[in-house]
Amino acid sequence: MKRIFPDVTVPKTAVLELTSACNHRCVFCSTPWDADSPNTGKFNCSNEMSTSDWKACIDFMIGKGVHGFAFTGGEPFLRPDLFELIDYVKSRTARHPDFGADGRVCGYHEKPIELTIITNGRLVTSEHTARLKDKVDAVVVSLPGLKSYSELTGGGNAAEALRTITMLAQQKVPVVVSICVTTRNLPELFENISAGFLAGADQLLLNRFLPGGRGTIHQELCLSAEQIKMMLKIADEVCTAANRYGTVGTELPLCLCKEKYNMLTVGTQCAGGVDFFAVAPDGSVRPCNHSPVNLGNYRDLELAIASEYWQTFKTREYLPTMCKSCQHMLNCDGGCREAAHIAGGALNSPDPVFTQSALKSFKVPARESKSSCAQLTQSH
Repeated sequence: MKRIFPDVTVPKTAVLELTSACNHRCVFCSTPWDADSPNTGKFNCSNEMSTSDWKACIDFMIGKGVHGFAFTGGEPFLRPDLFELIDYVKSRTARHPDFGADGRVCGYHEKPIELTIITNGRLVTSEHTARLKDKVDAVVVSLPGLKSYSELTGGGNAAEALRTITMLAQQKVPVVVSICVTTRNLPELFENISAGFLAGADQLLLNRFLPGGRGTIHQELCLSAEQIKMMLKIADEVCTAANRYGTVGTELPLCLCKEKYNMLTVGTQCAGGVDFFAVAPDGSVRPCNHSPVNLGNYRDLELAIASEYWQTFKTREYLPTMCKSCQHMLNCDGGCREAAHIAGGALNSPDPVFTQSALKSFKVPARESKSSCAQLTQSH
């Protein structure tokens, strides 16, 4: 339902893509400003923001109500000023509202800014891990495979990422192992997750491959419905055995994840543009780090949020036609909307999983049926 006045509330988390430089060439990379991305030209990432520019951006975001940041790239450890920016964030506080018994704001209090670093881990040294102690809330280390690591990343090996996980754990820095699951590394997923936990990771962040950026030309990496369900089963099994929690980072259609998982949290609604947003190396903003749409400079953030494109995320007016008769439509966005946009041409296109050849004839049953997605769940 369209609002008379747009909701320009700023999401509480900003993903800051500090640099477009990277020591990997991951075939699954979704960054829209990469030189190999079909969207190159919409972003001016050859003109990356300076240290002072990023500090100004951080202050601007805090002033707009942002409570947390994620530093990513590219590879953030390629920026020589990374620790200067980390120290700058941790020197700031965010204003949080206090609510009275009537639900109204009755005051404010200051709290430290939350900060997460997302890295492939290959450039991290023991000196870095010592400096990160007590400065960050978590470090997310990518480990997209063991035997398949070099093939998928274009360089290095899994041992380097595992070494970084161990060094971080030894310094008591909260560390998350992140795995982008593709058709190529799914066969070793059990061992992949296990290796991350054995190296010292506290949690798992699991993402299925979704087309975007360089990955747009590698749609053969997309998982089928059956493979997604296998991914979830394996992840929950390993997390349960290790007594560690896992999270699926990108939303899934509810009809693919209706099982009860013990230690794995699976989301079915998009947080992009609502709970978080992204700032590219050139200072441009997007409702989601997966989004290929440049909505202008961060200093015009409210105008970007008020745009029709961003408001589509706020109002959830992006459900695919195939999902509008489903009884679960209020609790599900039909999968990743930006991946659907990239693969299908519109935000309300079907999620890429539904365009797999094995599912071309799949139809969502009417809402009055006993199980709106029974055909899909029973077919696998």
